[in-house]
Amino acid sequence: MKFSIERKIISEALSMVQGLTNRKTTLAITSDVLIKAEGSYITVTANDLETVFQGKYEAEVESDGIISISAKKMFEIVRDYPESIIPLNEVENRWVEIGSGNIQYHIVSSDYENFPEHPVIEDIQFVEMESAALKKMAEISASINFSQDEKRPYVIGALLEKTEIEAKVADSKEGETDENQSNETSDKKSKNTPVLRMVSTDSKRLYTFDTPYSGDLPIDEKGIIIPKKGLAELGKFLSNVGTVKVGIKNNHFIVTKDDESIMIKLLEGDYPDYRRVLNIRGFVPIEMNRVMFLMMMKRMSILVSDDYKSVILSFMDNKLIATVTNPEIGESKEEIAIGYVGESVESAFNPKYFIDALSAFKGDNIVVNIKDKRNPCIIKGSDDISFVCAIMAMSI
Repeated sequence: MKFSIERKIISEALSMVQGLTNRKTTLAITSDVLIKAEGSYITVTANDLETVFQGKYEAEVESDGIISISAKKMFEIVRDYPESIIPLNEVENRWVEIGSGNIQYHIVSSDYENFPEHPVIEDIQFVEMESAALKKMAEISASINFSQDEKRPYVIGALLEKTEIEAKVADSKEGETDENQSNETSDKKSKNTPVLRMVSTDSKRLYTFDTPYSGDLPIDEKGIIIPKKGLAELGKFLSNVGTVKVGIKNNHFIVTKDDESIMIKLLEGDYPDYRRVLNIRGFVPIEMNRVMFLMMMKRMSILVSDDYKSVILSFMDNKLIATVTNPEIGESKEEIAIGYVGESVESAFNPKYFIDALSAFKGDNIVVNIKDKRNPCIIKGSDDISFVCAIMAMSI
């Protein structure tokens, strides 16, 4: 095998797969990338036995071939190579020559026949989605971590399901002018919009994120469970512009853009009924400034520790009082004005969970739904309802 390729192209591809190839698995060869040269392209594949990345790139191929080589060493060589074009040549006994002239590396490759197999992308029913929305969905869901010894599918994975949300739309009438159609008194009617919903939890908090899609994705009523590790890699793979195609086949969640794709092996198991957690019947909604509440929680978190990690929130008429008491460090108290009128409610929460959630919301205002010390605090956006967060209460 012998080819030359633009250094920037191969460097970006190798950079994207470092998270996959650095992950420990039962096969040492998963730290390699598989590079196949054929025609006028090379194909780069990384596979950690759970998530597969594959990209096809233009190259000047002198002879076809295939190698399996250390992804880390290959990336380090390519990243610091001074020329814009980098040559690669497989010589004998699996040795690979990288570079030319005054700069050359000779790296031993692995037996490519030991590289794990991956799904073939063909005959897949794709739907189209905005890349930025799917990226946000993947990043938010993967942000809820879990311990290394965790085995529960609904904790190490996130649920993806098809559902519908109700939206209010103007009922414009034939013959109306644009001015009449935009009038505040225009009739409103409900319209169900199909969305993909991803649900993520660690049993202490729960996130849901909705995003519209077009087409028909083959997901049954139970939904599918996607590993969070794969979602973390998917977040790196996606950009904030353009659209991507999403499909499911052979127990894999597949996303493609241009000539690149990522395939994530699904988890088996059942997901708990998360809707019961998000039921806000009997809760009191309080609209609050997101940044003000976020900064309050950041200041409260200064005094928490592994042994004392709760902040007590006291909702009273027109004010919220937050207190932290840590015998190892000290105590803190802060009061802000809020639009709440009703019986006093006191409950304890982990302030870190508020910081994580409030940082993920868009917009200036959020709606905090509270009930009592036994129920979760449920946060929604004032305008954007795509993201919902439930934070479970702690014992006081």
